[in-house]
Amino acid sequence: MTDENKTKIMRLVLPLLAILVGTLLTAFAFLLAGFATSACNCSQPIAVAFPYASILWGRGRLESLGGALMAFQFPAYSLVFAMARSRAMRFRSALVLLAIHAAAVVIGLIVYRS
Repeated sequence: MTDENKTKIMRLVLPLLAILVGTLLTAFAFLLAGFATSACNCSQPIAVAFPYASILWGRGRLESLGGALMAFQFPAYSLVFAMARSRAMRFRSALVLLAIHAAAVVIGLIVYRS
């Protein structure tokens, strides 16, 4: 197998692997948030794990879109992270994703309280 073919295969396999890892992270986060929600009898852990969905659920008009955002949040995160070419780019991607997620958590908690 030539180096060119290996590169082509990795370009195909890496996004698929990232989607798989993101899907597993979604299931794990949903499980942990479900346990935490039942422990405190509140919806704040769901707002922390899945802030985009909770923002839409709090607004009340786009509830069906919230479920889709919940399903695609972590696969999208992992795709952004996996498509970075170098370690420095991955580090920057992780910081940007963390900042965006933290901002969405703050907005989600504000929407949850009102």
